[in-house]
Amino acid sequence: MSAEIRSDSRLPLVDIETMEGAAGAALRASPRRLNIIAMMAHAKTCVLPQLAVGRAVMTEQSLPPLPRELLILLAARLDGGRYVWSQHRTIAERLGATSAMVDAIDALDLASTAFGETDQALLSFGTQVIRGGDVEDAVFERVSRHFTAQEIVEAIIAIGYYMTMNRLTLVTRTPLEIPTTT
Repeated sequence: MSAEIRSDSRLPLVDIETMEGAAGAALRASPRRLNIIAMMAHAKTCVLPQLAVGRAVMTEQSLPPLPRELLILLAARLDGGRYVWSQHRTIAERLGATSAMVDAIDALDLASTAFGETDQALLSFGTQVIRGGDVEDAVFERVSRHFTAQEIVEAIIAIGYYMTMNRLTLVTRTPLEIPTTT
């Protein structure tokens, strides 16, 4: 996915340091300051529940972390979500995604030999979920051979969450964080 960086945000980022109320206090207590959260903070009553869903997706699912990250990258690629792609490419690589896997998702070569049967089944399933949600029986049966009912539902929730994040960052043109060098 192209590394084009836009600086033409359509909305200002919320200043978390001056944000009032419970949401502001909770966001200030977080050690990470991400632009996506500062953008989401415009929805004061939704930001904390939305972040709770994100935490559950990232830390509490039985769906293994690497397959989850492959789905997140797939959603970012299909949606054109550069912000999510930028953040989650690093996470996927830390979890063991190879350059060949990331490149194959970027090229939408989901039948690539970089993926085993399990990942191919999940990515085929994810593609249909992302592109409209009406998953063909054969694709569902294939993914069901590799994942439990719980993992399949968690995959759908992970995809939906990150599709929301893609849309939030795309519509508002949320700027990517400037990388820090140490």
